[in-house]
Amino acid sequence: MKAVIFKGVNDVKVESVPEPVIVEQSDAIVRVTTAAICGSDLHIYHGKIPGTLPGMTLGHEYVGIVEEVGPQVREVRKGDRVVGPFHVACGMCRSCRRGAYNQCERGGVLGYGIAFGNYAGSQAQFVRIPFADFNLRKIPKDVSDEKALFAGDILTTAYGAVRNSGLLPGETVAVIGAGPVGLMAVMSAFVLGASQVFSIDLVKERVEQAAALGAIPIPSKEMNAKAKINEVTGGQGVDVVIEAVGGTPTLKLAFELVRGGGRVSAVGITSEDKFEFPLMQSLVSDLTFRIGVANIHRDIDAVLALLQAGRIDPTTTVTHRLALEEAQEGYRLFDEKKAGKVLLKV
Repeated sequence: MKAVIFKGVNDVKVESVPEPVIVEQSDAIVRVTTAAICGSDLHIYHGKIPGTLPGMTLGHEYVGIVEEVGPQVREVRKGDRVVGPFHVACGMCRSCRRGAYNQCERGGVLGYGIAFGNYAGSQAQFVRIPFADFNLRKIPKDVSDEKALFAGDILTTAYGAVRNSGLLPGETVAVIGAGPVGLMAVMSAFVLGASQVFSIDLVKERVEQAAALGAIPIPSKEMNAKAKINEVTGGQGVDVVIEAVGGTPTLKLAFELVRGGGRVSAVGITSEDKFEFPLMQSLVSDLTFRIGVANIHRDIDAVLALLQAGRIDPTTTVTHRLALEEAQEGYRLFDEKKAGKVLLKV
């Protein structure tokens, strides 16, 4: 089969690799119909994720059709159209029983290397999905493949970040980063009751996309984000900040934008080990800070329901639809910020 292979820093290629097979009785093999390039794939592309070795298959966003199931699989069958979370969970361990599926003791991330379970990725013609009954969701018949794909990662990531913030109806939100996850956070904030949403990004074209969704655009190369938000909020700051980039600069900005008693919810993937936490500010201002890998299993069914009801359309972020064989170009465009969401048609 054809698959997108990591060759080294800033180097991916589409090559022929063996098709996956059933390994455990709870596995399923999915024939991928559409995959996508995620912002967190760029960390591998840049060589910043430990345990990502040349020769591994990349990717963790996908939809497809079940091709084969192991003898223990009961919930899905050959021919079912499915989407799955980017992270694998068993559904049975102590963490899963607590609802902390992103902390599964037998889990990992598709296409993210040895340190994350050593699972082959989904930017391929076929992918093996462990614990298939728990990790696959049937796609409602009136939800397109392209819309459903977003439920497996970035839309549900953004929705979960807003949910984790404790957003109340009528509150204000600032979303730092207007890439695909940031745009999904704008959509999710409005769906969950925000009265105003600010979108902040260095790239003006990206915040203009957010403005089309109803957000107040702040192109941060042209204006000071803190000054603009203070102007609109009467110097209060926002109730909630969603940090959707990852890394020290944007985390520092998040603490500058939030009001006293407000909340910061960070889901941007970072390769940094440390961040100098503003301890005194957080104490005096009674701030809440939450960070973590998205708990997709917890929220995916709610997101699929929103998609089915037409409350959110994540496909507005798609700028490129390429053949799988064009993945190398897709990575280049995405890395150079010349593309929004890139889909790979298999």
